[in-house]
Amino acid sequence: MVATEKSDRTRLMRHSGILSSKALEIGPYKVHYLSGGRFRLDGGAMFGVVPKVLWNRVAPADERNRIQLAMNCLLIEGNGQRVLVDAGVGTKDDPKFRDIFAVEHPESLIEDLAAIGVAPGDITTVAYTHLHFDHCGGGTMKGQDGAVRPTFPRAHYLVRRQEWEDATHPNERTRASYLSQNFVSIEKAGQLVLHDEDIEILPGVTMRSLPGHTRGHQGVFFDLPESRALYCADLLPTVGHLPLPFVMGFDVFPLTTLETKRSIFRDAIRQNWLLLLEHDPDHLAIRISGAEGKAHFEKVA
Repeated sequence: MVATEKSDRTRLMRHSGILSSKALEIGPYKVHYLSGGRFRLDGGAMFGVVPKVLWNRVAPADERNRIQLAMNCLLIEGNGQRVLVDAGVGTKDDPKFRDIFAVEHPESLIEDLAAIGVAPGDITTVAYTHLHFDHCGGGTMKGQDGAVRPTFPRAHYLVRRQEWEDATHPNERTRASYLSQNFVSIEKAGQLVLHDEDIEILPGVTMRSLPGHTRGHQGVFFDLPESRALYCADLLPTVGHLPLPFVMGFDVFPLTTLETKRSIFRDAIRQNWLLLLEHDPDHLAIRISGAEGKAHFEKVA
């Protein structure tokens, strides 16, 4: 009786796209959620022009006005490939940096990979949504000799060319988010692959432009028979950002973000997409319903 009930639950979880609390099945791919650690950012910056009395209800701030955020990375397995999407903050930063951003457990990325039997050398591709430090820091590591090298020695690192140009030529507005130690060594190692347009990283899985947060910001689209999903990156960092005007102050082009959200939400509601969240500490995957201007969510994982 117990075995039958467990089998029934497993079939139900597979049918709904859920394998476990940390893994999904999307079409032919097994998709693992990996933790890049947790950190905190200023709540006002995370919600832009939205008054604190509104955002503090969904994301309570600490005594330094910072809110808790996750760094949820993806490992996509299938078609003989292991594709890592984003890499958390990494372990290279000094104590002052870790204190400012309340960084916790940045080593979790490698630990989570090891827990599912994947070594750094097994990763075939690292696909970056963009090059802000909380998305790409874990893609490089500092050795005992002090030199910074790619964490994944056999992987190609995919970066949109516009994002690379902006990251390597930052201005006063963007310099604090683009830390050269996180990506310069990838180019030196000959592992950098720049792409100008949307790019298919696996059959039916595409890195596609989601402009607004940065010019080169992109998400991962799963466009498969009966399985549509989007890893939202910083277009929808948390469920608290579902209202259209809840746009981050970090966004370089906030009005573009607004229109990108509107378009994505419209399609996600009509086609029942699974939305995978990168920064929400409590929700990994959701589905949304209603209208794009007033979306409601259902927690899936």
